Amino acid sequence: MTPLNGSGPLHGVEMLEAMVEVASEGLVLLSADGIVLRANRSAGEMIGYDSDLIVGRPIQDLLSKTGFDATFIGEIVATGFAVSRTYDLAGGRSVLVQGRPVTAGPARVVLAFCDVTHLRQLVSHTQEEARSAKPTWTEMRKTSRTAPDDAPIVASSVVMQAVRGKALQCAAVDSPVLLVGETGTGKGVFAKLIHEASPRRSGPFYVINCGAIPDGLLEAELFGYARGAFTGADPRGKAGLVELASGGTLLLDEVGDLPLSLQVKLLRFLESGEVWPIGGSKSKHPDVRVIAATNRDIRQMIGEGTFRQDLFYRLNVLSVGIPPLREHPADIPPLVTMMLAQLERRLGTRKRIAPQTLEAICRLPLPGNVRELWNLVESLAVTVSTEIIEPTDLPDHMAGPLLASPVSAPRKQENRKLREALRSMETQILREALKRYGTQSEAARHLGVAQATIARKAKRYGIGA
Repeated sequence: MTPLNGSGPLHGVEMLEAMVEVASEGLVLLSADGIVLRANRSAGEMIGYDSDLIVGRPIQDLLSKTGFDATFIGEIVATGFAVSRTYDLAGGRSVLVQGRPVTAGPARVVLAFCDVTHLRQLVSHTQEEARSAKPTWTEMRKTSRTAPDDAPIVASSVVMQAVRGKALQCAAVDSPVLLVGETGTGKGVFAKLIHEASPRRSGPFYVINCGAIPDGLLEAELFGYARGAFTGADPRGKAGLVELASGGTLLLDEVGDLPLSLQVKLLRFLESGEVWPIGGSKSKHPDVRVIAATNRDIRQMIGEGTFRQDLFYRLNVLSVGIPPLREHPADIPPLVTMMLAQLERRLGTRKRIAPQTLEAICRLPLPGNVRELWNLVESLAVTVSTEIIEPTDLPDHMAGPLLASPVSAPRKQENRKLREALRSMETQILREALKRYGTQSEAARHLGVAQATIARKAKRYGIGA
């Protein structure tokens, strides 16, 4: 090998120094207290100084504008382990800084600077594609769904106004929130409200249903995995939802169904902020706000040994209880109005609901709460052919409980007599209208109802036109 200056072959230390000088990686030798002892040309270019001018200066001062933290140098000297950090330099460049201890002689540290600008751009582009890609599971989605989950929160009642106010208070801080309520009460809608009212509103909002994904896959979906972590894994590895939601919010829906083994890992993340992908050798530190939701009695589960008490305390920093619909029936009429308006935009058909029908719906038990109400209103909007939804359009399994009062036998008898009287009066009015106006369409016009309503009732009561 000939020397660079052409004066003769290189030997020993000279050859090593020449190799270091022409290396594409930036190499810096530091003292134990972070003073630059030697640096090659590539290091000077990356740091922004001539390599000769940085010798004798603290590395912290040279990289102060990049957020460089020199405290890890002492960690390397003390532990003897290698440490890696990533920093952004001037001009949009990103470098991976790997620090390794020098085992021979006085305590020294070698820093290797590797330009990873293109790699980070590629990772960023890949993550953006992953965020916009269709999720594997319907229960694991970045929310962009239609009603009922994207419905605005209707809070006409004093009860719901108080709940909405508490949710907005939770949005102002970054602590974990536990949403508790029966199925269908709108926990997902309140989680979205907290996200959109928080400083994280511009970040992603992801939802994972902890009870809908098999236990064997749930850990991978939450925390991700390194490449080759297990048979059948994506050879490139995969980011978990905790990482993908960085900068935003992650909703753990049905958190009461989370297996005990994953409860431990979730607790570790909430305590340390660290995520360890399956098969990974390095931890990650995503910046994500966690909201959990459940319809189960977590305190009872703690007593039964199926939910960790320490995890409950971590999730229950802030708590919002969402009442069932039966406790705020005053919100049913505005909810129905809002639902019909959204369905009109989606289905292209306008529907109105008769006052008697709305009164009947308000008396329904609706154990499925707002979700069940949505299903009912959508079913009526699709199946009722007339513009006005009448009480007789309600499904039979719902009409039955409405017509039967549970209070007492005399009350049932009174209701039966009332129904018979109403039916008799309706039959008489319908018969006289058909006799006077001759056709169902004319009778409907004068009675102020749809012709289909007249036809349906005439058939039910056995009246001919």
